[in-house]
Amino acid sequence: MCTPGHGKGTGGEGGFTLLELLISMSLLVVMMAMTYSVFQTAMTAVPRGEEAVDRSARLRMATALMARQVRSLVDYPAETEDEFHTYFEGNQEGFSFITAAPQLGGGEGLGWVTYSTDGHQLRMAERLIFSTGAVSAEVPEEAAEAVLFAGLAGARFQYLRLDGSETEWLDVWDGLDELSPPAAIRVTLDGVGIGDSYWVQEIPVMTVVYALGAYDSDVGMQDDDDVFGVETSEFDEEE
Repeated sequence: MCTPGHGKGTGGEGGFTLLELLISMSLLVVMMAMTYSVFQTAMTAVPRGEEAVDRSARLRMATALMARQVRSLVDYPAETEDEFHTYFEGNQEGFSFITAAPQLGGGEGLGWVTYSTDGHQLRMAERLIFSTGAVSAEVPEEAAEAVLFAGLAGARFQYLRLDGSETEWLDVWDGLDELSPPAAIRVTLDGVGIGDSYWVQEIPVMTVVYALGAYDSDVGMQDDDDVFGVETSEFDEEE
């Protein structure tokens, strides 16, 4: 005989209550949100990491090229009226010089190089001014421009003056006034990576000295040392 009110749930098979279902669904939603957040973070980090690696590689290539050409700087004389002076012009936005390590012409000859920046990009322009092919008229004079690095937050160049034991970093270098190239070039690039990161390199200048010959129709081409063309090749590293 059944007693009224005691037949429900006596077998232990009662279902979840509405409150239990709501709590379970809430926990499930929270767990799914956490999982999606971790997944999204991982997916975002992958391209950012690839971009950082690519920018680092481009920076290394750009600065390696600049350092190689600066270390092959030619103490090339430029004529102004009746006097000669070293060809090197520089300010905070860029600098120009003659290098014995041009990118054009297979790296042979002399190149007129300019590195410049507008604060957002590092640019390089080069014109081949002397090569065997150009002299023999086998190839035309070459020129090219390229963006070496982009996405900067700022950039500037400075130039080291050595005066005995005294050193001074200048924002402007005039070859006519200084009568020589700087001892080193400081390159500062802001925003090269993520955030406010910056990069600074001081490149010592090594010079390759070329002699100027004076032509005489009776004795031919010669200079004071009876040597035509390349007089000496000196590599003097000044720090």
